[in-house]
Amino acid sequence: MAIMDARLEFSDAQVISASSASAVLGTNVFDMSTKKNAWGTAITGDIGEGNNGLVVNFQVATALNASAYVVAKVYHHTTSAVASGSVLGSVTFAAADTAGTRKNFRIPSGTVNRWVGVQYSTVGSNMTTGAMDAWLGLDTETPTK
Repeated sequence: MAIMDARLEFSDAQVISASSASAVLGTNVFDMSTKKNAWGTAITGDIGEGNNGLVVNFQVATALNASAYVVAKVYHHTTSAVASGSVLGSVTFAAADTAGTRKNFRIPSGTVNRWVGVQYSTVGSNMTTGAMDAWLGLDTETPTK
């Protein structure tokens, strides 16, 4: 397991207080600003390449409502308005999932735009109690406090 700093954290016990069929953006976005290689050429890092790519980890921090489920999507975009970009992938948490329930997916290889962020959609009913953690890691990880 790797130790990642808070800059790779999208949500930390973020309350998903939303009405049915609405969405909440993660607290943070990840900026993969363009860097230069040793020859001075501008490059954008591909976080899906390398040793199986990076993993987006999601964990229920506070149990979800019994009548609503959450779809967590990861977006990438050329601007910080990530939710208007393209979806890299998603996971679905069932109604009444308990604290500690984890899901994840690997970032696919290929071009990933500069900004990466998450969005939570509530489906079925209003969400009043659920909270989520989300972070970018080297592998499937369990956060420690």
